[in-house]
Amino acid sequence: MSKHPYQNKLSCGIVKSSKGQTVCRFIHCIRKEFVMQKFINAKLASAIANAVSIANKSVKAMASAVDLLVAEGLKSTDFISPKGEASKSTSSPEQFEELNAAIVAGFTPATQKLLDTPTKALTESGKHNKRYWQQQIGARRNDFKRALEKREALAAGTQASRTRTLDEWCRDMANDGIKKCRNAENAPFDIEDMIKALNAVLNIAKR
Repeated sequence: MSKHPYQNKLSCGIVKSSKGQTVCRFIHCIRKEFVMQKFINAKLASAIANAVSIANKSVKAMASAVDLLVAEGLKSTDFISPKGEASKSTSSPEQFEELNAAIVAGFTPATQKLLDTPTKALTESGKHNKRYWQQQIGARRNDFKRALEKREALAAGTQASRTRTLDEWCRDMANDGIKKCRNAENAPFDIEDMIKALNAVLNIAKR
C-alpha cells in the first residue's frame, strides 16, 4: 500500500483542529490539503499572488515617481492641459506634450505604434483601440495629478487629518529639504552634499 506524501514528512501525533477537536496530525494535514484544493487550487493561488505582487510594485513605482516630481518642483496643475483660456494649467504647451510623451513611453511598443498610426489608415477596430489608448493617456495623467494634489494638500495642511506612515514622513521631509536646498543661495553646509544625502533618504524610504 502506497504512503501519502505527508507520511514521509510527519510522524503521527496529536494536534487540535480549528474547532478544538483532538485529531491525528496526519489526518489533520490531509484535511487541510483537501480544503485548499477544494476552494483554491495552485493555479488560482499563483494568479492571485502574482496580481498582488504586480499591484504592490505599481504602487511603489507611483510613489517613487511622485517623490521625484515633487523634488523637481512640478505641481498638480502642470498635468492640466494648457489649451483654453479658462485652463488652470501651469504647464507650457511644450512641457505638457513632454509629459504626455513620457506617459506613452510606458505603453507597450505595439500600443505606441498604434498611437503613431494615422487614424484614417486604421480599421474600425483599430480606430476604437486607438481612441481607448488616447483616453488612457489622460487617465494616467490624472493619476499623477491626483497624487500630487494629495501631497500639496498635506503640505498645506488642508487635507483631513491622517497619520502618515514613517516612510511617508521621511519622504516628505526629504522632498521639502531638497526644494529648500535648491532655492537657497547659501547654507552652513555644502548644499550639493545635503541634496545627495536627502536623495539617499528617498531611496531608503521607498524600499
